[in-house]
Amino acid sequence: MRANTRAERIVRNRKIMLAIAVISSIIVAMTFGGIKAKADTTREIYSYYTSYEVQPGDTLWTIADKFTGPDYTDKQTFIKNVKSMNHLLSDDITAGNYLVIEYYSYDEL
Repeated sequence: MRANTRAERIVRNRKIMLAIAVISSIIVAMTFGGIKAKADTTREIYSYYTSYEVQPGDTLWTIADKFTGPDYTDKQTFIKNVKSMNHLLSDDITAGNYLVIEYYSYDEL
């Protein structure tokens, strides 16, 4: 069995140190990346209600564009909520009528 030369030991030690540095960097990146993601989800969301007068040409979709916020993942959820709160059986709305709209904000009024 042949003994490792000094140069081979130096190369092996450098490879080990490089592997340790890479693994440490990955662990640090995952740790701080996870903390940042958690911080964004802990913000408090406030729920508010407003009365909205339907304008000519408005649809539930265009109203959803104006009011969707951080709590709604899609417009269909918002529209279902508006229809439920206002006892609407269809998507038909009439200009001049008022709708109760629930919206969400990160800002406290």
